[in-house]
Amino acid sequence: MASHPPKEKRKVQISGKSSCMISLPKRWVKEMGLVQGSPLTISRHNSTSLLISMDKNLGRSAVQSENDAGTLYISRPEAPETILRKIVCLYIQGYNMIKVRFSENAGSSYRKSPIRELVRRQLIGVEIVSDTSDGLVLQILLGKSELTIDNALKRMSIVSSAMIEDSIAALKSLDKRLARDVVEKDEIQRFGSYTSRQILGSINHDFFNQGDDSEPEKLAIYLMIARAIENVSTCGRDIADQALKLEMPLDPKTAEEVGKIGSAVSEIFDSAILAFFKRDSRAAEVTIEKSKEFSMLVANLLESSRKTAVITPAVAAQLVALVSSLESMKTMVYHSIEVSDLVLSLTPEQYVRTEEAIPTFSSSGLVLERDQINVFSQTPSPSVASSVSPSEYSSSYSSF
Repeated sequence: MASHPPKEKRKVQISGKSSCMISLPKRWVKEMGLVQGSPLTISRHNSTSLLISMDKNLGRSAVQSENDAGTLYISRPEAPETILRKIVCLYIQGYNMIKVRFSENAGSSYRKSPIRELVRRQLIGVEIVSDTSDGLVLQILLGKSELTIDNALKRMSIVSSAMIEDSIAALKSLDKRLARDVVEKDEIQRFGSYTSRQILGSINHDFFNQGDDSEPEKLAIYLMIARAIENVSTCGRDIADQALKLEMPLDPKTAEEVGKIGSAVSEIFDSAILAFFKRDSRAAEVTIEKSKEFSMLVANLLESSRKTAVITPAVAAQLVALVSSLESMKTMVYHSIEVSDLVLSLTPEQYVRTEEAIPTFSSSGLVLERDQINVFSQTPSPSVASSVSPSEYSSSYSSF
């Protein structure tokens, strides 16, 4: 994948009476295969940036060069898990073609099967286009236009929410079939890797999609939210694992309490995710407040569990599963709060206001200077403090 040169500066030049021009970087022009008359699209990126892009069908041969293909050489025997991690890393980094080459002593035969399974279960939009005795060639066929970042995050959220409910239901009723179904879900990994690939690609402007309302700074927050959703699903899988280890169901009272706590976890997670998709800072604040009630429910259940009269091996196993599951639920809530905090980072305009500049006057009544005061600040700016008496400032501040 092509490395990006440092930022270049260009001076604005005037052509005619009103047209402003800047020159394009020569390296980028060459990489894109642009010639005189090639059409380009200019769109507003954010308040201080413009995005220059070319038609996706133009210069395709120039863009899809050897820089878009990553070759993984396996010269010695390596664990299949190590090879798979390297392939996922190349996928996330944005390569459109991944070549896996095995040397004669690397043992390619039994390592190909895990790679095929990886492509089938964990990587979206990847096909094996070549399978020879000395390696494989993977082609990434799915572009950003087919599945947007927003839709991928929505799918991850839906699956994670279902995993929370199913894992807690499996623990509550000792439904091992449902628990296995949760453990075997692999959609989160697939969409997580795809989302990381698309977000990093958008930040690097390798395949930035015109029309996205996402600035690179916001996309970085989206990446953290995707990670939080993945972590929640991992916790759901851990709870399902605990259900599979149990030999006897929880007693009715404990099962009822677990159900209440599970409902609270689901509500907090769903509320945080909904606040993200609505970009609603107030809903995010409400979600954070809800987490305090959850802590009380967990504390009450742990306190009642300690009062168990007889500790048999089966009861001890239940307590271990219960405590471990409660820790997983606490982690779920922690990541839900993390999502809510990130929503606040995305929406500062909803809760931060800068008041109209307050003029200060000299004895002659002329305006000397104008300073901005944040309505949340308890301290006036130095210029205001020096020109306005304490009683005047107090009166002005109370009017906010």
